[in-house]
Amino acid sequence: MDDCGPHCEETLKEIEAFLDGELDPALSQEITHHLSDCNPCMQRAEFRKHVKSLVHEKCAEREVPAELSERIHALLHSPSATEDP
Repeated sequence: MDDCGPHCEETLKEIEAFLDGELDPALSQEITHHLSDCNPCMQRAEFRKHVKSLVHEKCAEREVPAELSERIHALLHSPSATEDP
């Protein structure tokens, strides 16, 4: 990041939330503006976007086995799941 400007650290700290559309509009606009002027940060953002897409694609290929889904559902809805430790 030697060739980046002063806003790079803040931009990269928020990049995951930015890519997920979780930032308020003002901060999102600031990051969009920074990315348009900073090629190193844009490359990092594009890489992370690609990784997110790849993970989503690969994880969507398999269905959760019905018995596993039922076990998780039962555990989440058991009385002990709602009790404080």
